[in-house]
Formats: sequence, C-alpha cells, structure tokens
Amino acid sequence: MISPAGASHRFDSRAAAHEPLLSIVCAVRNGQATLRQLIDSYAEQQTSQTELLVIDAMSTDETWAIVQARRGTVAAALSESDRGIYDAWNKALPLCHGRYVAFIGCDDRLAPGALQALSVAIGASPLDAADAPHVIAGFNVLTRQGIPVSLLGEDFHLPRLPRRLMIAHVMAAHDRSWLIRAGGYDSSFRATGDYELLLRERDGLRVRTLPAILAFMEDGGTSRQRWMPHLENFRARQKARLGTLLSIWLFIRAVGFNMLRMLRLK
Repeated sequence: MISPAGASHRFDSRAAAHEPLLSIVCAVRNGQATLRQLIDSYAEQQTSQTELLVIDAMSTDETWAIVQARRGTVAAALSESDRGIYDAWNKALPLCHGRYVAFIGCDDRLAPGALQALSVAIGASPLDAADAPHVIAGFNVLTRQGIPVSLLGEDFHLPRLPRRLMIAHVMAAHDRSWLIRAGGYDSSFRATGDYELLLRERDGLRVRTLPAILAFMEDGGTSRQRWMPHLENFRARQKARLGTLLSIWLFIRAVGFNMLRMLRLK
C-alpha cells in the first residue's frame, strides 16, 4: 500500500517491557529499490537483543507496503512528513527501546557480524557506568553500485575532532539516554548533523572504536554531496565556537580535497 498524501501510519509489534541492547533506525523516503536488501541484511543477524525501526517520510512508492510486509523483522515503523533525516532520527528516539541506537540508510547494508560485535561491546559496559561510551563505532566499507571502493573510519582521538569526523557513522551505536539529554540532532542541518552533535557534546565525549566492519555504505547519499557537507561543517564549527580562521582554513582544505576526488572519478 502506498501511503496516501497527508496521512500518517504507524505500527508497533513489540511487547511494552521489551528492552533490547540495540535499536537500529532506518530513515527512508521512496526507498523501494533498496529497502528489502537492508531489511534482509538485518534479518540474517536479528536477535532478541536487537530491534529495527523504520521512519518513513511519506513515501509515494511501495516503501510502506514493504515495511508492512516485514512486520516482525521491522519491530516498529512510522510514516509521516518530516524536515529531513535528522528530524526523522529525532522522531525515532522516543520510539526506541534499546540502550543504544544506531542509524543506517535504506541503500546501506549491515556487515556480517555487525550486530554481534555491537551487542558484545554494549553488554560489556555496565548500565550507567561512569566510563560507559557515548558512542561505539566501527568501520564502514564505501561502495558504488555495491562494489567496495574504500574503508571509512579510524581510531577516535578527541583532540582531532574539531578538524574532522573520524567516526564512520553508519551503524555507530549511540547511548540513547545521552542522545536525549543532548537534545538530539539539530534538524536545520541536512548532511552533517552527526558531526555537529559530536562537536556540541565534545566536552567529556567518550567514544570506543571497535576493530570491526559494521556496514556497507552506498556512495551518493546526502552526506556525500559535493558542497553541502563542507558548508555545513563550517557552520557546525562556527556554532561550536572553534574560531573563524580555523573554520575557514578547514573549509578551504576540504573543498580542495573534494575537487581532487571529483577529478579522479572522471
């Protein structure tokens, strides 16, 4: 069924007391071409300690029909208009039951063993422990039309955060209570709201890097657009009061690297 214009839909097949370790959130709009593949990659690893939620932005294709057909694998879903991916993620937070929340795109796939690696890491951190990580990240394989082209992510070092986002964000697990206390994502950002959040919350930020590939990330999403991410990173650094000169220099350098990347792809 295609969601009628202006109508919202939802379902929740979970028991009220269900408290898994990890919630996985997929925000989607008109994703019928790839959504089944994403759900299948989750279903192959699904356990009682994980749940998958889909936040649909009123798709006009068969996306909602696909979600409905996969009830059980998809634990809960919501279809209503939103103001972009970070608004969708914010809407997901109160619907998640997991201690940690990870985000993935409808054209991405979970890597084999990803849920086990994250569940073990989350379970190793006692609930409310003072040194529990705010973010547990691994690595992403960047793909183009399904073909691997590069590895994304690196060990996290907080002093380097103002210069670049070291975290491979797809399937990085975020402490849900920390996300809520932080006020969620700034939905005025379209491509780099994940980086803005980390800059905003960098004081005392705790990140654990796992030696594991967590997802295959298909190239071409919003965060991979040519100029918007660099403009938004500049705005995020200004918002975090990192200094205008540093922000300008990092913007110029990023644009230069991006131009070189575009030339190599031609």
